[in-house]
Amino acid sequence: MSSSQPGSNRGAGSNSASGIVSTLVPVFIVAVISVAIFLVVRKKYRKVYQPRSEEAILYEEQRRTPTSNKGFFGTLFDIKGLPDYFVLERNSLDGYLFLRFFKLLIVISFAGVCITWPILFPVNATGGGGQEQLDILSFSNVVNVNRYYAHALVAWVFLGFIVLCIARERMYFIGLRQAYFLTSVRAKRLTSRTVLFMGIPKDSMSEQGVRAALGHDVRKVWMATDCKELDENVQDRNKLSLKVEGAQVKLSKQANAARIKAEKKNPGSQTDRRDPNHWIDNKKRPTHKLKPLIGKKVDTINYGRQELPKMNQQIAKEQRSHQTGAAKFVGAAFVEFTSQAAAQRAFQLAAKSKKKTMEPRYIDVQPDEIIWKNLGNSYATRKIKMAVATAIISLVIIFWTPIIAFVGALTNINYLTNKVPFLSFINSIPQVILGVITGLLPTIVLAVCVLLVPIICRLLAKLGGEPTLSAVELKTQTWYFAFQVIQVFLLTTFTSGAAASTTQILNDPGSAPTLLAENLPKASNFYISYFILYGLAQAAAQILNIVALLLYVLLGKLLDKTPRKMYNRWTSLAGLGWGSEYPKWTNLGVIAISYSCIAPLVLGFATVGFTFLYLAFRYKWLFVLGNQIDMKGEAYARALKQLRTGVYLSAICLIGLFAIGTSKSAAGAGPLVLMIIFLIVVIIFHVLIDRALAPLEQGLPLDLTSNDAYDYDISEAKTGAGMGQQGYINGHHARHTSDATGTTAAADDVERNGSLPQGNTGNKLTQRVRPYIDSHFYQPNKNRSFHLPQIDYEYADAYYNPSIVAEEPFIWLARDPCGVSNMLVRDNEAAGIKSSDEFAWFDEKNKLQWDITSVNKVETMLEEKNSMIGSQEPKARIPQNEGPQR
Repeated sequence: MSSSQPGSNRGAGSNSASGIVSTLVPVFIVAVISVAIFLVVRKKYRKVYQPRSEEAILYEEQRRTPTSNKGFFGTLFDIKGLPDYFVLERNSLDGYLFLRFFKLLIVISFAGVCITWPILFPVNATGGGGQEQLDILSFSNVVNVNRYYAHALVAWVFLGFIVLCIARERMYFIGLRQAYFLTSVRAKRLTSRTVLFMGIPKDSMSEQGVRAALGHDVRKVWMATDCKELDENVQDRNKLSLKVEGAQVKLSKQANAARIKAEKKNPGSQTDRRDPNHWIDNKKRPTHKLKPLIGKKVDTINYGRQELPKMNQQIAKEQRSHQTGAAKFVGAAFVEFTSQAAAQRAFQLAAKSKKKTMEPRYIDVQPDEIIWKNLGNSYATRKIKMAVATAIISLVIIFWTPIIAFVGALTNINYLTNKVPFLSFINSIPQVILGVITGLLPTIVLAVCVLLVPIICRLLAKLGGEPTLSAVELKTQTWYFAFQVIQVFLLTTFTSGAAASTTQILNDPGSAPTLLAENLPKASNFYISYFILYGLAQAAAQILNIVALLLYVLLGKLLDKTPRKMYNRWTSLAGLGWGSEYPKWTNLGVIAISYSCIAPLVLGFATVGFTFLYLAFRYKWLFVLGNQIDMKGEAYARALKQLRTGVYLSAICLIGLFAIGTSKSAAGAGPLVLMIIFLIVVIIFHVLIDRALAPLEQGLPLDLTSNDAYDYDISEAKTGAGMGQQGYINGHHARHTSDATGTTAAADDVERNGSLPQGNTGNKLTQRVRPYIDSHFYQPNKNRSFHLPQIDYEYADAYYNPSIVAEEPFIWLARDPCGVSNMLVRDNEAAGIKSSDEFAWFDEKNKLQWDITSVNKVETMLEEKNSMIGSQEPKARIPQNEGPQR
């Protein structure tokens, strides 16, 4: 092929190095700028960057000792002694496990570097395949099939290490989870003793029927009722109440503005002594239409005062019918048992039943995570809905195929120029620009394309009938991971490799399998860029937290027009959507493992990328994030299982490559047989380990909860709060009933015997792995313990639909010097509407302010006078030591 032919200068060449450099440089610049901005604004906007408790901030200050003089970077980047346990003991189990997942990915990637690079780099680099730039380090540069033995043996060692590492981590997780849920503060919670039963048969659809079916350990039953009409009425009342509240705050501000204007015209005049009505311009009173566009226009305040009392009476009447059992039951019930042990027995024994009644079951369900409208679905209805939702997700994956295929082809578009004439202009593009087109641009396009997928997954999971937000996240995690692997990884890899060999395949179609095998490793160049983007750009983006900053600085000022909105924004803590977070990083782990023996250079970039991401998320979990949905560690357990996909894909890909090599020379049969044997061994091992660990991952071992020493028997029905903070004594598990000195017999037993009590939980395989799990039973340092937040729910109402116990709305206004707010409060009270203008005011510039220093007093006011915080979901009390920065 002469150099004058179109594409001749690019068709056989590689742009791997230029693509990586072209991606690294702009991403590095953006990352540096982001971190610089973060360091500048961090102290000024502590609500964005340090909203967690003073404990976390104090902890950071303590680490800045005069001798170390490490400052912020010492806190963020000190690898030794990382305080991940702080997240576990002061924040959440899910946050700690999320950080641990990144540490696992770092260990796997770095171990891969140590194992693969010394062996496979020399083997590949001297393979004689004629590849260029970074492609010489990949499998595609190996010609002699005898060299495949190196890849096979390295795969046995490294992939085997990953299999054992994941198995060990699953055992650690089980031990940690058991220790966490057996702490006294957690075991004493109402949620730990309560099980949600669905699919209750008609003959048991009453409190008496449920008690008869579940035995004498049942303490209280909350029957779920059909609240569709009541929900709509409560939502309408909430919307109107918020509208009235906003209108009255606006009226006060208008009046105060008129007063300020009058004082400027007549300085020294005593305008504050005038009647409040004097400052109200009736022509500017807030109005709204009862229906959009065509509805009747009404005065918002007067209309609200007329309608809200009527709504209160109607809703109270409907609530009484639900509270007295006169409403229709929907086949679900929340059952509180006398102890955590009794709840676990009911949960696990019911799980062994072959009859499809009173299932599915969910234990430790938080009241504010329940999707109430999905409780009434029958077993058959749930199955049908979920099947339809799964089919739709499958169509979504198919629909995204052309987009992802285009991204994959774009990564090697320079290989197409000699067969696609209109692309010949690419030949004249400078190498740097071409690197951006094939490196950075596809990565950004791919990241944008997948943003909508988890949103669709969550919506379908809810429509599919999942009864809790945690169940929705788990279903989202499953679907989104499938999308990530199929589209972001496999399809992109195939189309990228196909683009690199398109010209040769068109010339000789029979060579397609061989050419694809040779060029698939070249797709790793795209994922090197992918790791650069996610490792640097995403880590910097997490640190900068630009979205939260803009929401707080800009949208907060534009949208927060009432004290309630300002309070809600201030007291809320951001969280992570577990169903969308884990699949992204799990897929990156799968990619790194899959390419580990084919293009081991990926592992180096993966190690660096995961390290930056870990450090970024560690900071966020220490100072920024809260846990909005309690997954109880289940998302982490699922991610560990999904990570094994990388082992299978790596083994299968090597088998395919070795098979193609065998067609060239019989000497390739040896490595092929080795990989087939390895794959079979891994499958058998996973079947056995899953069978052993499944009973322990699904619930707590009954032998750890059935002993009376671990039971918590309720003597008084006050609240479902956790009633203690000290879950461990001197590094050992404490009984739930301890003496005044703080020492316990259970702790003494564990210390004396040196092991946890054994039992007959699970199958024979389970019993064989129990000693290994017990060795991972989490034992905090004797100088520290779990400090889990106490979560208070009104006991009698805890598991009623929020609409059933929703109280009359409360109007929170801001005080103004004109006395308008005071007048509005009196008029509201006279109309039967609870109101107050405490803890909020308009300052001398007529800007709305609220008393940030009195967060607890505001919270008490909202609770006592009923907090209608824009949602009908119950709110757990914010513990003082876990609340936002004051």
